[in-house]
Amino acid sequence: MLPPARRPKVMLIGLGDLGSALLELLAREPGLGPIIAASRDAGRGELRTNLARLGAIAQGYAPSMSFIPLDLDQPEGAAEIVHRERPDIILSTATRQTWWLADLLPEKQAARLRQARFGVWLPLHFTLTSKLMQALRAADYRGMTLTAPYPDVVNAVLAKVGLAPTCGVGNVDEIAAKVRVAATESLGEPIDHIEVVLVAHHALHTPAFEGARGPLPPYFLRVYVGNADATEVAGGEKLLRAVYRLPLGAASCFLTAGSAVRLVRALSAGEEPSLHAPAPGGLPGGYPIVVRGGEIRLARIPGLSREDAIALNEASHSFDGIERIESDGTVVFCPQDAAVIRNVLGYHLDKLNPLDAEDCARELMAKFREFAGRAGVDLDRAWQAARLSR
Repeated sequence: MLPPARRPKVMLIGLGDLGSALLELLAREPGLGPIIAASRDAGRGELRTNLARLGAIAQGYAPSMSFIPLDLDQPEGAAEIVHRERPDIILSTATRQTWWLADLLPEKQAARLRQARFGVWLPLHFTLTSKLMQALRAADYRGMTLTAPYPDVVNAVLAKVGLAPTCGVGNVDEIAAKVRVAATESLGEPIDHIEVVLVAHHALHTPAFEGARGPLPPYFLRVYVGNADATEVAGGEKLLRAVYRLPLGAASCFLTAGSAVRLVRALSAGEEPSLHAPAPGGLPGGYPIVVRGGEIRLARIPGLSREDAIALNEASHSFDGIERIESDGTVVFCPQDAAVIRNVLGYHLDKLNPLDAEDCARELMAKFREFAGRAGVDLDRAWQAARLSR
């Protein structure tokens, strides 16, 4: 719970594409206290923080901002920094590898990798969030922790070992925003008259924005105009299947950043009745949530019990290439997705034990870079070029 009647201190960890977009938006949030940006790249981090602060000042805001070098691969140092700074909210975007890097490959090679669904990249997104949560435990941190890297699964695994963050950001909330747009176009109602209630997993993200003819992952959707259920009149499943294409790569980070900042705003205000977020309390997938008294809670879902909502999202794991999450946090991948990674990258990854995640991430990154090199792509140069061109 956040302290009442005080503007919260926010620490943002990770200043890659998503973190940099978040920093710019947080700098323009008038309800926040000091903002501490933190990353292991001190040179780039200081520059990004200076830019965000001056840009906000030029726009008429006056944020209190500073930068601190912080390396999650040095957990004792990270714990010391958190203990010293005592932020009220930690927002982490830190991951081993950005999710869109495979899009920089030639189409032939990229298409081969796309045959494996997103879940097989779990080691890359799990490792630093796990290290962060271990550092926060060592620091006896009692504030809120919001995480961006694949929280629908990462945070659900961490819950099995007692390290769940408070909540994730993005994913289901981004789909809910798209459904609201589609519903207002369908119904001819102003968007502020439309409320969406959605239970959905990360696995629904791609078909929801790019369209899909096959079966969708399990979900629960209701659309309301005022108190009236307008789901069927608005189009029901058609709202999810309607194509709403987005730019690839770094530019799309502003969607996730906007969602994350709205959640931070709700926490700082102490109340927000209608939000969506992935993995509240380490639950799998995404849910409607409410923020009351600086706490995040699962919202009541008319027509769906809490148990059924969780079961729905657990059933959705397989649409992301994950067969199941076992009681000790071990993730078992779907055989066909593991086979793609084995045949394309030469990496055997049938299951992932949380204790092995760092070694798996290191080997998976190495295999992926070798594959890119054989395709004639220098990933570091291609990544920098893509970031500068967007």
